[in-house]
Amino acid sequence: MTPLPTPISPTVSAIYAAYEASRDNYEGRTISIGTLAEECERALFYSFRWASEPEQFEGQRLRLFATGLVEEDRVIADLRAIGCEVVDVDESTGRQITVTACGSHVRGKLDAEIVGLPEAPSKIHVGEFKSHNAKSFAALKKDKLRKSKPLHFGQLMTYMYLRGRDRGIYVAVNKDTDEIYAERVNLDVEYVIRLLARAQRIIDANDPPAKLHEDPNAKMAFACGWCRHRPICHEHAPARTNCRTCLYSSPTEGGSWACGRFNTPLSAEAQAEGCPSHLTLPGLVAGEQIDADEDLETVTYKMHATGEIWIDGGQNAG
Repeated sequence: MTPLPTPISPTVSAIYAAYEASRDNYEGRTISIGTLAEECERALFYSFRWASEPEQFEGQRLRLFATGLVEEDRVIADLRAIGCEVVDVDESTGRQITVTACGSHVRGKLDAEIVGLPEAPSKIHVGEFKSHNAKSFAALKKDKLRKSKPLHFGQLMTYMYLRGRDRGIYVAVNKDTDEIYAERVNLDVEYVIRLLARAQRIIDANDPPAKLHEDPNAKMAFACGWCRHRPICHEHAPARTNCRTCLYSSPTEGGSWACGRFNTPLSAEAQAEGCPSHLTLPGLVAGEQIDADEDLETVTYKMHATGEIWIDGGQNAG
């Protein structure tokens, strides 16, 4: 007889539910510096344009994220305990030190800046602190930061560049053993300039960049398996309807957006709501454009998956 599954404790379920109830469903308004070195430019474009549904994390995952924040505080306390001066907030705001780039459409928050490291006591270092499982930690020690954790490397480099610092330190903690690994790095200016130029291309683009993998089931395309953009990228799913997927809208300076149809700035709330005049960016439609009517403000497509005719145009769509 097959054994009955062990039921989840009501207490545990309640704890996870509490995390889910308090989660912030805030949609990323910028390209996060933490994702800037993402290999797939198309994924960055979809995220920036709010093309796919936002990720919904379960309570256990949300608690794991909170554990990472606790570990950051521990590392800061450890550094202060050995005599380092650690600045983890902006004195003018009382909040985390924030940096922006590309018209403020790229944004991130530093973990800290540090003075007094035993290896270089007088040098200011930008600090990035992460926790790892045992497998990830072993890979980091073996292959070093740039190779084993390219997203974290890009994050630290960009923070250094935007803060005008030429030294950084990456501190990692093994969650299984509490072993600490620290790696100091020098700023690679050319690397960051290329990274930010790539981000600017994505911000300015109206069409998605080329797919990283044409076949999402190929062995080398394993990352497509857990990408939240797979439905729209590979499975002909429709893009969400909001201002960022509309051909009338465009990003503007200061991390803002504007509507060309009504010649008006767009708040984050307005962007999420959209309006009846929405016309989908053609590059987000899984079909061939076969007609357009300027008077009715519609665009007609023949859909790739079904061959059906779809008329896009807000209230006039059929």
